[in-house]
Amino acid sequence: LIEELSAGIYGLTEDSKMYSINGNLSDIVAALQKTYCRNIAYEFEHIGSLAVRQWFSKCVETLDVGEIESRYLRFHELLTRTEDFELFLQKKLPNVKRYGLEGSESIVVLLDQLIYEAASKHGISEVVAGLSHRGRMSILGALFGYPKEEIIRKLRGGSEFPDGSPCTGDMLVDLAKPCGIRYDDLDMTVNIDVLSNACHLDSGTPVGIGKSRIKDINIAQEKPSRKHVIGDHVLPLSVHGDSSFSGQGIVTESLGMAGLSHFTNGGTIHIVLNNQVGYTTPASHTRATRYASDVAKFADIPIIHVNGEHPEEIARAASIAVAYRQKFRKDVVIDVWTFRKRGHNEIDEPSFTQPAMYKAINARKSIPTVFEEKLVASGRLDKGKAEAARKEWAHSLATAYSVSETCNPTEPKKDPRWTTLLGASGQHMVERPTGVDLATLEAVGVQSVTPSKTIKVHPRIERFHIKPRMKKLQDGAAVDWATAEALAFGTLIREGYNVRLCGQDVGRGTFSQRHAMFVCQETERAYIPLNHMNEGSSSSNSSSASAGGKAETSAHQRRYGKLEVVNSNLCEAAAVGFEYGVSLEDPYTLPIWEAQFGDFYNNSQTIVDGYIASGESKWGKQSGLVMLLPHGFDGGGPDHSSSRIERHLQLSNDPVDGHRTHAPNIYVTYPSTPAQFFHLMRRQMKRNFRKPLFVAGPKTLLRLASATSALSEMGPGTQFRPVLDDPAINEPHTVKRVIIVSGKVYYDVAKLKSEHPLGSHVAIVRVEELTPFPHEDLYKTIAQYRNASDFVWLQEEPRNAGAYMFAAPRIQRLLPKHAELRYVGRPECAAVCSGIETQQAAEHTQLTTQAFEGLRGLVADLVIDTIGIHHGQRQQLSKKPASASSVISARVPSHRWSNSSPMYAAAAAAAAAAQSGEQ
Repeated sequence: LIEELSAGIYGLTEDSKMYSINGNLSDIVAALQKTYCRNIAYEFEHIGSLAVRQWFSKCVETLDVGEIESRYLRFHELLTRTEDFELFLQKKLPNVKRYGLEGSESIVVLLDQLIYEAASKHGISEVVAGLSHRGRMSILGALFGYPKEEIIRKLRGGSEFPDGSPCTGDMLVDLAKPCGIRYDDLDMTVNIDVLSNACHLDSGTPVGIGKSRIKDINIAQEKPSRKHVIGDHVLPLSVHGDSSFSGQGIVTESLGMAGLSHFTNGGTIHIVLNNQVGYTTPASHTRATRYASDVAKFADIPIIHVNGEHPEEIARAASIAVAYRQKFRKDVVIDVWTFRKRGHNEIDEPSFTQPAMYKAINARKSIPTVFEEKLVASGRLDKGKAEAARKEWAHSLATAYSVSETCNPTEPKKDPRWTTLLGASGQHMVERPTGVDLATLEAVGVQSVTPSKTIKVHPRIERFHIKPRMKKLQDGAAVDWATAEALAFGTLIREGYNVRLCGQDVGRGTFSQRHAMFVCQETERAYIPLNHMNEGSSSSNSSSASAGGKAETSAHQRRYGKLEVVNSNLCEAAAVGFEYGVSLEDPYTLPIWEAQFGDFYNNSQTIVDGYIASGESKWGKQSGLVMLLPHGFDGGGPDHSSSRIERHLQLSNDPVDGHRTHAPNIYVTYPSTPAQFFHLMRRQMKRNFRKPLFVAGPKTLLRLASATSALSEMGPGTQFRPVLDDPAINEPHTVKRVIIVSGKVYYDVAKLKSEHPLGSHVAIVRVEELTPFPHEDLYKTIAQYRNASDFVWLQEEPRNAGAYMFAAPRIQRLLPKHAELRYVGRPECAAVCSGIETQQAAEHTQLTTQAFEGLRGLVADLVIDTIGIHHGQRQQLSKKPASASSVISARVPSHRWSNSSPMYAAAAAAAAAAQSGEQ
């Protein structure tokens, strides 16, 4: 007897005394024991809300199990199919690690009952399912309707994608494809969106939360007549292992964010598949708490514990979980106590480490067998019919096996929102101009700092943010970074795109530069000016849509989009995973995750590696997520200076030689002007494909007077330029040194150049886009400096960091024969930079001044070369007329551009035309 259910502990000792709840004490105790002393238990007393606790107890005590009992034959069918599928695979493929479901077969009953309850009682026809390794094959094959021959094909070493697919695929227990369950009694098919997930334990949890939220919102927008509460249309399910649920920090992050207004998806039902052992580690060594699910208590999440050997109790847990989720639109955890019959995988010998446990496991009958015996004994199931059903299923498995080797998997069904975009990388990728007419830019700029008359703005924001922006726009002056960003967001919103800006303190901005939202100084009500552009406007904004941009009118049917400003909780891994999920679901929402400082993205490296950088290659899933990572060495120390550009570049599959057969998996940029950033943001939505974008964002450049852009640089016909030439060069033939940089250090070097007596002989070329590396654009730019003999890559990061290691071999291929790219920058360092401000400043001064050392000798060489060329030309002219080719040969020594490799056709033609014109 549970102590808390003992009448004596409450001073109730008179068994025959009648109480006001229609029963004597003995009846009450018996009722409580019947409800709470079962193979199912509940934890909800930790929840802070009394109303929630009262609702939960009433739900548990009054649950009608009649509907559940009517589905027992369905449960039997699922259990036997699961068991027979596992036994079939074990027999045919005994040496394949499939992480089977034997011992935990009742999970399919749980999933089915959850989906059925949501569909039958709440009309939900969409499910987002995040599955673990354990039992994935059986869940897909026996419940979700994934083609069995394709599952077996994968287990036999084949691909899960159609022949000729560019996708590299994933490990066999990470199969994912849109599926469906047909419920004839409901005359309804429920669509199952099975998440692709990396093998890092539970890393897919926040991805599913983000994807399901946006899916639910998008479905609601297609049904505008109905009042919408998030969670009305989509049921998110997430399956976890017991050890990973209690041990992985990303689970705690996800549970914590799920209840926040900008992250809620109406509640995820978390299923802990509790094998009571983590790989070979016993539960007592995997956590310090009693239950694996205890970590959920901090978020006021109710927990249902259930014995997996009792499918009828499993179904009871599902009914209660769905009822709670739909009532309160919050998460709920179902902790299913099961076991693994064969250890962590089918090749393991579990008795090496858990001999007592596996002695008990091996002595037990299987869960499907025990349940079948119960049904037969109660007269609910005919033994003969059960055997016939098993034989029919076995025949279908044999057929699937026989065709698995030659079958060609079907193409995964594409969401309608993605049909207007390219299905695979490299198929006629189109980059459109991203400029906007100046009148629209001015109007958006004014709106971005126009507060509501109903709020009181902080006087400093009025003085230093609103008025200066208004004045610059009115005067036609160059605008700063924050203004250009607002123009990008605002113009996209006018064209019907949504912008979701997420991160810590993004509303104000880490450096108090953005102020995308004004907070009333009296009520603390937030007001986002860009969300009020359509007030008083005409019913259509089609005039602001670019030509050929069908997305604005046909694909997502919105007149104006919305800017969602999300000041997130203090986490990175789950937040980035959530935004990745958003990007998978809706290609017409621009999802941006901004780090306070670029270094902080480190905590999300698992999401970057396993999803963002490789998701399209592995799964064919495009993503337009933007990672905005403030970067720059300005005295912030080793943890507030670097976005780790080198790591992003290392993840790029852009070929060194520039001969691309496909678009690279990611784009990495380090823009140096507000206009460039403006175009980057708009390009993410205006192109006909989606790629993740990493931006090494500004810090000191946010307020640097020289780091501004005229509106004309964002006007019609303009777009992002991967390479920016030196605007101070008027006579390219006088340049002897070409300094190639990326990002903010340009302004420091440009200032020194303007002050140097020989600065006119130095060209500073900016590489704004590092991958895909702009081979041709960079070649065209530096080839015009035909007398240059010294080429330098300059960066403020250490040599083993930054872009140098990635860019150097690519640039070297573009240089004249015998020319070598020199490195100027900090030496190799284990830390990003020094935390001593004076030391960091001294290093910066040294590397920038080093860029101009030795110029006098180079300029002297130029004079000598010029005299020699002129002397040679006079001698030729005095003898006989020279052909054009011989003049070119005399003017351009053989070790220069004429013999460089590679020579791009367009660049070569341009260079030849320029030389011909000069003659």
